[in-house]
Amino acid sequence: MAADLLRHLHVFDVVAECGGIRPSSGAMVRTPATVTRAIAKLERMLEVPLFERSSHGLRLTAAGGVTWARARRIRAELAQVHRQASAYGPVAGLPALYNERRLALAVSLAQLGRMPQVARNAQISQPAVSQGITHLEADLGQQIFVRGVARMAPTEQGGRWVQRFARVLEELEGLRQDLGKFALPKW
Repeated sequence: MAADLLRHLHVFDVVAECGGIRPSSGAMVRTPATVTRAIAKLERMLEVPLFERSSHGLRLTAAGGVTWARARRIRAELAQVHRQASAYGPVAGLPALYNERRLALAVSLAQLGRMPQVARNAQISQPAVSQGITHLEADLGQQIFVRGVARMAPTEQGGRWVQRFARVLEELEGLRQDLGKFALPKW
């Protein structure tokens, strides 16, 4: 599968919020070089520059502004899930939720109810689906799905979270479409 756009978008969001590489690296407890590489990879993935670099620091490009608006909406959705899960007990940090594949698996499983179908659609093994869902549930500190004999269904809270995950995935798709307007023509 392609690199996880959502994970790199989280790094971009923190850089844009903090106003630069160095302050964001401290906030994320990563080296500035690691943050710089993540931003460069995201720009390659999206095929647009997100920042103008100068001796005065970083400034968002037009594409960067569009990206940051989407990133903030994504952050709001995932932060709400994180807050709700935290009310029930210990959970992983918010960055753990920035995993596009796991969110997509949860949305697909809620729709289809059966892991074999989800695995076929995602072109991965059934154990990989199970592992992705298990990791997501561990990050949130509780079950998202009730395992039945014939199918799996979201718990009441899990159903609400899956709706938020679907909105995150819609934001990612919208971002890809929005940035198509900024992409340079390929010769």
